Amino acid sequence: MSTSMRDTGFAGSTTELDGSEYRIREVAARLDRRLSAVESRSGGWAIRLVILGLVVAVIGLAVALWTVVPGDGAWSVDSITAEEVVLRDAEGVARGRLATDADGRAQLALSDQDGRERIRLTVLADGSPGVTISDRDARPRAVLAYLDDGTTNLVIADQSGVSRAVFGVDADGSTQAFFTDDIGDIRTLVGVGADGEPAVSTFEARGAGS
Repeated sequence: MSTSMRDTGFAGSTTELDGSEYRIREVAARLDRRLSAVESRSGGWAIRLVILGLVVAVIGLAVALWTVVPGDGAWSVDSITAEEVVLRDAEGVARGRLATDADGRAQLALSDQDGRERIRLTVLADGSPGVTISDRDARPRAVLAYLDDGTTNLVIADQSGVSRAVFGVDADGSTQAFFTDDIGDIRTLVGVGADGEPAVSTFEARGAGS
């Protein structure tokens, strides 16, 4: 069946065309116009192709992660190798740090929600372990350490950083405790020697009796 219609694919021509042939020429004309537009905007299409490539890459990565991440979102690995690991909370604040340094120390530091370090676990290069507890102003308030000479000490400081109490056990089994005043002078010494003999000593304040 023929239908009379104007062929608009070429300017200035009017012919009797079969309906299907007209549609083919119309599509061809539209494609020709689109190709011309593409050639004039080749730079824009290059950018679009790059963006399309990035989108495809992101989608591919998302699919890959979806196939390997457990349903609960938690990763499970046998080991992680790194010189430093930083733990951050939902607000991006560093709350934990596990690292080694050039001096051979291994340290684990945990901080409060304001990022202030509150506790630090340390193992020195000689193998001596220690724990430091700090206040909100990052001042050490308590230190527990085992040294390579076989002694164990616990030091407690006040808000000014002065060591006010020291408890220790020596390698020979003797024990002692020191108590100081607010300027750090020892005022009381209590101990038990390696032979089991107890001892108590007190000291006058600096400048007392003068």
